[in-house]
Amino acid sequence: MTLETLLTQLKLQAVIEDAVKQKFTKNRQQVASIAETAYSSDDFDFPLCKRMPLTRLMVVVYLLSQKYAEYKAIGTTDEIILDTFRDVSLRANLYYKQCGKIGISKDDVIWFRHIMNVHIFKIGVLQYQTFNMIYLDEETIGEPYMVFTQEQKLALPNGSPVINCHIQKGANISAALVNESIDQAKVFFKDCFPSIEYKAFLCYSWLLYPSMLNMLPKDSNIKQFAEHFSIIGACNDSEQAMENLFDYGKHNLPCNPTTLQRMAKNDNAILGYGCGIIML
Repeated sequence: MTLETLLTQLKLQAVIEDAVKQKFTKNRQQVASIAETAYSSDDFDFPLCKRMPLTRLMVVVYLLSQKYAEYKAIGTTDEIILDTFRDVSLRANLYYKQCGKIGISKDDVIWFRHIMNVHIFKIGVLQYQTFNMIYLDEETIGEPYMVFTQEQKLALPNGSPVINCHIQKGANISAALVNESIDQAKVFFKDCFPSIEYKAFLCYSWLLYPSMLNMLPKDSNIKQFAEHFSIIGACNDSEQAMENLFDYGKHNLPCNPTTLQRMAKNDNAILGYGCGIIML
């Protein structure tokens, strides 16, 4: 896919798209040169992280136009590819809202390594990442972040191939759309990765924290989302929840707060982080 075609499909805000087009017109060769080594690191200290925000965005968009062929090669449809790539637009739009600048953050650059490795796919309302099971406990990571039973760790050993689920900011996680997404993902991974026997869907998320879920009504989208999973671990780390419930971690209530925002404002002890699985 050409860069010009891709830009028309990404759904960037107009002001961001215009800035990107102008910079490509003036600096395309420079962007291509930076892209050659943008992700050349064995850890997360990618050279691209050291660039200015707009340059980071430019290089990522340039690389997307190259990654299109790799996604197609494994049988990914254009719909899934473009939905996957639009995560760049989502994060660029959020960065512009947060900072008033055009570009993406260092954390965004690091996150997009999953696209550069062709490891993540947006299927319906959820993102799915090819992954190996990891238990965030003392035995595995050297600190008692969560606790898991030995029975659970025998049923799904560390390192087992799993499909890691991610929920984008603002995603519609109504029961019908989540069901549809999971069903489509089962077919996709069976068709596109026939040699890998995935053992489970995995999800580490603030949406799976039992104390919070117990406070929500039965018809809550969050509660219905969590009911897809068997929750096997949890901890009281509320950082991700606060970042998602309140605008970029600011703890002031918005003009029209949700019930959960009001509950969290009154007592953030109800927030935390959970681990859930769906065995396949």
